[in-house]
Amino acid sequence: MPKPIVSRFWAVPTLIAALLLSCVAATPAQAADRTSQTESRRVDRVKTPKLVWVEDEEGNGYSATVKLPRDYDRPKDAQVSVALFKVPAADPARRIGTLFLNPGGPGGSGVDIARAATSFLSQSVLDRFDIVGFDPRGTNASSRVRCFSTSGRQGAALAGMSAAFPNTGTEEKNFIAAGKKLASGCSGYGSAMASSMSTAEVARDLDVLRRAVGDAKLNYLGFSYGSYLGAVYANMFPDRFRAMVIDGVLDPLAYAGTKATRSVPTSLRIKSAEGSWKALSAGLAACAAAGPGYCPLASPRNDFDQVAAALKASPKGIPVYNGSDVLNYTYAAFISDVLNALYYPDGMDWVASVVATLKTIVTSSDSGTVTTSTAKLNTLVKGFHRVTGIGMEDSSYDNSLEAYSGVMCTDTWQASDPNAWIAANARAAAKAPYFSRIWGWSDVQCATNYWKAKDEDVYRGGFGKKTASPVMIVGNYYDPATNYAGAEAAKRLMPKSYLVKSDSWGHTAYGTSDCVTDRVDGYLLDLAKPAESVCVGNVKPFTAPLSTMSLSRTGGLARVLPTRQGLPPVTAPAPETP
Repeated sequence: MPKPIVSRFWAVPTLIAALLLSCVAATPAQAADRTSQTESRRVDRVKTPKLVWVEDEEGNGYSATVKLPRDYDRPKDAQVSVALFKVPAADPARRIGTLFLNPGGPGGSGVDIARAATSFLSQSVLDRFDIVGFDPRGTNASSRVRCFSTSGRQGAALAGMSAAFPNTGTEEKNFIAAGKKLASGCSGYGSAMASSMSTAEVARDLDVLRRAVGDAKLNYLGFSYGSYLGAVYANMFPDRFRAMVIDGVLDPLAYAGTKATRSVPTSLRIKSAEGSWKALSAGLAACAAAGPGYCPLASPRNDFDQVAAALKASPKGIPVYNGSDVLNYTYAAFISDVLNALYYPDGMDWVASVVATLKTIVTSSDSGTVTTSTAKLNTLVKGFHRVTGIGMEDSSYDNSLEAYSGVMCTDTWQASDPNAWIAANARAAAKAPYFSRIWGWSDVQCATNYWKAKDEDVYRGGFGKKTASPVMIVGNYYDPATNYAGAEAAKRLMPKSYLVKSDSWGHTAYGTSDCVTDRVDGYLLDLAKPAESVCVGNVKPFTAPLSTMSLSRTGGLARVLPTRQGLPPVTAPAPETP
C-alpha cells in the first residue's frame, strides 16, 4: 500500500507537517458507488421469492427451489428454476446472516459445496452463518441448458472432442468441427437457456436470493470462477454486500476481454496455462531438492520430459487398465491427470510416482518389469480417478460442457474464426509447455462466427467501482488454474480491496493454509482487515517419505475443496446410437 503523504515528509518543518496532517484529516472519505438505476430497476421489481425449505433425508440440511426471471428485462415472461441447499447456523442466537458459496466452474454445483460445508468451513463460520449454495441457472439441479435433443445426438456431435485436447493437425480439425456443432446446438436447440446464462444474470439471481433469505447485505465466498461472479456482483451492486471473499482469482478484465484483445481466446488470456507450468516446474524442482527417500525421480525435469515425449510419440498410448476395462493411457490423458493432480497441495507426489512408473515402462526391455510397472500404473491411475471423481459422472445427459460454454461464450469477447485458436495455441506453447493446449482449446466453440447465443445484458466491466465494503482477494503462488497474477490484477482493478498472499500449493488456499483460513474467517465474522505478511500452506509436496505416500493423505488428494472446478471440461460423452 502507498504510505500516507505525511510519512514522506518526516523531515519538513513542524508547522508544514502539521498543516499537511490537518489537510489529510479534513479530506472526506470518498463515497461508495451505488447500484445503477438500471440494475436496481431490473432486480428490485422482482417480487422477493418465498423459500420453502425441506429437510433432506440425511438430516444434513435443507433444500429449496425458486423461480426467477430468465430475462430480467421481462420479469413476467419465462422463468428458470434455481435449486438451493442450506446448512443452518449452529449458533442461531449469534447468527450474522447467510453466507453464499460458489465453487467455480463455470458450471460447478453450489448445492454440492453447501452440502459439504461442514467438511471444510471453520466451525466459527458454521456457528454464525447459515450456509447457502445454489446451482447457477443452466447447471446441475437448476433449469439445465441442453443443446441437443438426445444424448445420442450430443455424443455424435462432440465425438471430435473425446480427448482432453488436440495434438495433431487432424485432431485440431476434428476439435474445431465438434466446436462448430456445439456452437450450432447451443445457438439453436438450446439457445433460450444458453443466451441467458451469463455471469451477470447469475449475479442478478444472487441479489434476489439475498433478499429471499432476509439479508440486507450479501455475504459471499467464491472459489475459482466464483471469483469472477464475485467481481461482477461487486461492480454491479457495489453497495449491496457486507463481506465478499474471492479465492483462486481470475483476472476479471482478461477473462471478459475487450475488442482489442478478442483475437486471443479467453482460455489463454487468463494465463491459467502459465500458472499450471509454474506449479509443475516448481514441483519438479522441489522433487529434485527433496532427494531420494522423498522423490522417486533421479532427474525430475528430464524424467518428466522423457515420459511426455514417449507418450506423445505413441498416439495409441499405453494400456493401463486390466481385464475388460482397458484404457490406452495417452499423452492427452497424462497431461490432464497431471493438471488434475496439481489442484491438490501434495498432488506432485502422485505426479512423480506416475512419472517414475511410466519411465520404467517406456525404457525397460524386460517384459516382467514392464508388466509389473503397468500393473502399478493401473493402480495409481484408477485410484487417482476414484479419489478425484474423474469419470464418475452419472447422468443420462451430461451437460457440463454445454453449461461451461453457455457461461464462457456469453460472458467474453472471443475471436470470430475458430482457426484463430490454432495460431493462438502455437504462440502460447513457448510460455506454457504441456499446458497451453489443455486450456487453450477449451473454448474454441465460442468463435463468434458460429456461437450466436448472446445475452444483451452481459457484464464485461469495468471492475473499478468504489464498493461500500472491501473485497478480500486470496492469491496462491502455485495455483495451477487461477494464476496468482490474476489476484494481483484484481487488486489493482478494485480500489477497495485486500490481497491475502499465500505461498502454498494447489488450487485455492482456504482450508489448506491455516493462515489464510484465519484471515478469511476474521474478515467474514468481524470484517477484520488482514495482516499483510505472506501466508504459507499447511502441506507441501515431497515432505513425507515415499513409504507413506497415499492417495488419501490428510490435506492432499482427499480434501473436499476444490474438486475439478475450474478445469476445462473438454471431454465429451461417448457417441451413442441416435
